[in-house]
Amino acid sequence: METFIKEFNFSEEDMHLCDDLIEYHKNNMEYKNLGKSIGANEMKKSTDVTVFPASQNPSILMYRKLLFGYIKEYNAAYDNPLAEMTIADGFNIQHYKPGEGYLNWHSERSIHLTHQRALTFMTYLNDVSDGGGTEFKYQKLRHNAKRGKTLIWPSDFTHTHRGQKSETEEKYMLKKKIETMMKNIRSTCQTTKLTSRNHKT
Repeated sequence: METFIKEFNFSEEDMHLCDDLIEYHKNNMEYKNLGKSIGANEMKKSTDVTVFPASQNPSILMYRKLLFGYIKEYNAAYDNPLAEMTIADGFNIQHYKPGEGYLNWHSERSIHLTHQRALTFMTYLNDVSDGGGTEFKYQKLRHNAKRGKTLIWPSDFTHTHRGQKSETEEKYMLKKKIETMMKNIRSTCQTTKLTSRNHKT
């Protein structure tokens, strides 16, 4: 059965990004806050660092490049109308201490403020052997937290999901929604490259 959940994995060459992004989270104090979610703040316990679209951090730029490639590959796998998308407001690097998690069932497009969300992506930054995965309700699937693994899936209620906490291990991950907007993926990638080039000079 088609689940519309696709898995992508960092190459060995790119695996260092996991450590780089964890260090980014640990060292960033300016944009570090307790995790929250619209309408369900009390259900999520995490410490999040917001990464804004204009970030010129080399590890962030490399991650974005890999992610846009995954999004293109996801779109190419299906005959769908999702041609124009972008990550409008950056993404979060999330840290879950032992016993923490986003444990209630939820989807990423459930109220009028989230109507533009089309896809969701999530990347695990470390291995968690004792829980720590993600469970999809209607697909009856559970994905383990594996270092360098990215999942992409539709944002609607059909892909209701929840995190699984670990009582003994911490978890680092990135998660955000891909929105239908004015820009397409190609132009977003080009903007990122141009910005990076200008920054170097």
